Amino acid sequence: MNKTDPLESLRRRAYRHALEDGTADIVVGFYTLTIGVATQKRFFIVLAGVYLMMFGLAWRFFSHSVSSRRIGYAELPQDPPRALLAGTMAAGVLTLLVVAVITMSGGGAWNLARWPNWTPLPAGAILAGSFLHTATRAGLGRYYAYVAASVGGSLFFWLFPFSVRINPSDRLTLFFFAMAAALLVTGFAVLSRFVRNRPVISEEGRHE
Repeated sequence: MNKTDPLESLRRRAYRHALEDGTADIVVGFYTLTIGVATQKRFFIVLAGVYLMMFGLAWRFFSHSVSSRRIGYAELPQDPPRALLAGTMAAGVLTLLVVAVITMSGGGAWNLARWPNWTPLPAGAILAGSFLHTATRAGLGRYYAYVAASVGGSLFFWLFPFSVRINPSDRLTLFFFAMAAALLVTGFAVLSRFVRNRPVISEEGRHE
C-alpha cells in the first residue's frame, strides 16, 4: 500500500512559497552576524535564545509586509526560518562548548593559547546541516549553495594561513561574518527580484 502523504506536495509548495521572497535569508543573515559577535563577546550567547524568538517574529512581520497583496497566503505550522535560526545558534553554542571543554584542561575556558584552529569545521557542518534540511524541504537551489558555502567556508577559515594578528578564535568569528554576508547579499538580491517581478495588486484589481 502506498503510504505517501497526499498533502506532502502541498506542504512542500507552501514551504517553498514562504521562502520565495528572500526575507528569511535576510533575517537569518542578521542572526548569523549576531552569533558571530557572540563568539567574541560570549555573554551574548546567553541572549541567543531570546534573540532567536525575536528574529522569528521579525521574519513573520517582515515577510507579511513584503508579500502582502503580491501572492496568495499559505499558513504554515511553524515559521520556516525557525529551523535555520536554531541551527545557527547551535553552530555557535556547540562549537564554543567544544572549545570550552578543550581549553579548560589548560587552566581556563577559551584560553587563546589552547584554542584550536579547526573551530570553523564543526560550525560549518552544523550550518550545512540546517541549510540542507531547508533545501530538501523547499527545493530552492540557493539553499544548496549555502550548504556548499558552509562547507567550503569552514575549510577555508581553518586552513588559510592568516597573519599572527588573527587569533585562532577569530577564524570562527570571520567564518560567521562571511556566512552572514553571503546570506544578506543573496537575500537582498532575491528580495529585489521578487518585488520587481511581483508588483502590488491594485485596489481595482482586488475587487474585480
